[in-house]
Amino acid sequence: MASTYTTSLKIQEIGNGEQSGVWGSTTNTNWTLIEQAVAGVQTITMSNSNYTLTNLNGVSDEARNMVLVVQGTNSNIYQVIAPLVPKFFIVNNNTSGGYAITIGASSGSLVTIPNGVTAQVYCDGTNFYSAQTGSAGNFLVNGNLSVTGNETVGGTLGVTGAVTGASFTGAGTGLTGTASGLTVGTATNATNATNITNSGGWSVTPSGTTLFFNYNGINVAKLDSSGNLTVKANVTAYGTV
Repeated sequence: MASTYTTSLKIQEIGNGEQSGVWGSTTNTNWTLIEQAVAGVQTITMSNSNYTLTNLNGVSDEARNMVLVVQGTNSNIYQVIAPLVPKFFIVNNNTSGGYAITIGASSGSLVTIPNGVTAQVYCDGTNFYSAQTGSAGNFLVNGNLSVTGNETVGGTLGVTGAVTGASFTGAGTGLTGTASGLTVGTATNATNATNITNSGGWSVTPSGTTLFFNYNGINVAKLDSSGNLTVKANVTAYGTV
């Protein structure tokens, strides 16, 4: 039987009775290639075009490596084209230009990796998939957590530092930090809020040193910094309480 090569890693399988006297050399090469597949780190350079990984029988190549560090400069989203065989990759998008890259084969689904992100992906022989889409247990982030899309939390999100963002929707109890817009159900305290509303039509709006109390779009009372509370007797005049 003639020597053949495995599908995913292109390792040489020696045929029965073949390679007399050189069997050891071929075996050592195979072990080197296996090490490349398990622990190899390959740097590739993109330049405003798709990049096809080398994929060779029985010798060192790019596609066999476990880790792909993708460098170069892109001015758009381009693809790292990998073999359509079962394989696991760790891919670091270290390109310049700020663009995402994709990884996948010439057919099937792709995985998008944002700029500056390291992702785990795998191929099942038909499509490429993200290998990390959730956590089966507790998940601890020791550094900063940045969310570029929508984040849904099914349980309790405990935050010991600051939450900073443009908008926040939720209970809001104990929430501290800065945001341009907050929709909170049970907030117990709000500092420097431009407007506080509830579902009953009431709102409180600070203006300078005065708080205005509004009901369904009409200011009905105001409280100044001296503690004077005045209530509108009609739509135009306030009266002192």
